[in-house]
Amino acid sequence: MIAHAKPHAPLDVYATTVARDWIDYNGHMNDAAYALVFSRSVDALMDRIGLDAAARKRTGQSLVTLKMMLHYVREAREGEALAVACRLLEHDDKRMRVWLELFDEKGERRAASEQLLLSVALGDGARATPWTHETQAALDALRKLHASLPTPPEAGAGVAMKRG
Repeated sequence: MIAHAKPHAPLDVYATTVARDWIDYNGHMNDAAYALVFSRSVDALMDRIGLDAAARKRTGQSLVTLKMMLHYVREAREGEALAVACRLLEHDDKRMRVWLELFDEKGERRAASEQLLLSVALGDGARATPWTHETQAALDALRKLHASLPTPPEAGAGVAMKRG
């Protein structure tokens, strides 16, 4: 089982192993593979907050990613076991901002992703819609669970070149 530092993100959402076709020309996990792992982690989070496949079919509600930021910390290699933990940073009636961290089997952080997600009603194009009662309750509970955790220093930082 993958271990990770619980104080950083207490909700385990996804585990995987680095596949051969995720390896790039530098011999480690390709940047697109990190995005794929974090995307699948959000899919798993959806299951935990009342937006699983059955709920999406029943309500016509889903979510879309508005923004995604990837932070690379250390390379992952083929065959390595990885796990993703999630922390809800904030949410309102239609959006949530999450912090996802990717850990190896020793609990060392390999990468992180900050994402802004939007609740949508599917149909003739996706349009923003409030969370269902069940999802709102799940997000409220998750936020309460995560409220005492410090904000990750990289959260909200964006991309910039430091000038010397």
